[in-house]
Amino acid sequence: MIPTLLLAVTLAAAPAPRVGADVTITQPTRGPVVGVLGSVRVGAEVVGDVIALGGDVVLDPAAMVEGDVVALGGSVSGGGTATGRVVAMASLDAIAIPPANGAGSARSTWGMRLLRVGGWMVLATVLLLVWPRQVRRGGEHLRTMPLRTFVVGALSLGVWLVVVLLALALSASRLGIVLLLAGVVVFLAAKVLGLLAVAWLLGLALYGVLPLAYRGEISRTGVGMFLLAVAGVLPVLGPVLWLAANVAGVGAMVAAIVAPRLLTLALATRGAAAI
Repeated sequence: MIPTLLLAVTLAAAPAPRVGADVTITQPTRGPVVGVLGSVRVGAEVVGDVIALGGDVVLDPAAMVEGDVVALGGSVSGGGTATGRVVAMASLDAIAIPPANGAGSARSTWGMRLLRVGGWMVLATVLLLVWPRQVRRGGEHLRTMPLRTFVVGALSLGVWLVVVLLALALSASRLGIVLLLAGVVVFLAAKVLGLLAVAWLLGLALYGVLPLAYRGEISRTGVGMFLLAVAGVLPVLGPVLWLAANVAGVGAMVAAIVAPRLLTLALATRGAAAI
């Protein structure tokens, strides 16, 4: 009893979540410890959960987490331990690329990057064949209202983060688990289709300079996705371009799919009220 009380007194408060900043824990801390669009490195004891939204969790050998460790859009690594669940949900663009140490590692790094580009090319072709109308609508929203669409994407990601945090707070219940899984699925669907809408618009912009054989919708969208995926693996600038494309794409999908349904629902509600 006494050691437990002493530990509670000596625990540091968890740092406030900051968007885009890494979080490092070097002393015993009271959880939950949350990183938003940044990584979390734990080098001491944490009494509570450790959560990274859009980043990695690194557990140093001295880390001891008395709770769950969750990385949404990242990975969990290191020699530390956790008493609860360890969950990592990385999307297609979160493939780990090891640092290049020598010629062999450099070839492996570029091989992984080319594999990622090829994966996006295949995925773009399949999705454009299955959901062409949604992709075109998203691309048209980006073409006609680029700034508004980007703002909608940023706001939508903010709402999604709030929903995920709420789901994590309720993760002990069945409702929390359902909300968490639904939030991840919806985000990944909007992200992938949104990136395809960005590629569709990029291919449309290149229509005049492409050879005649590559001017069809599928071909030019494939070229756009290729350029987008290659830009995403560039050093330094690549992550910034990829993040901007993700935000714009999510906004395009929300504007193309969600907004029309909300408008229809509002009109139907107004009509029912008038009756």
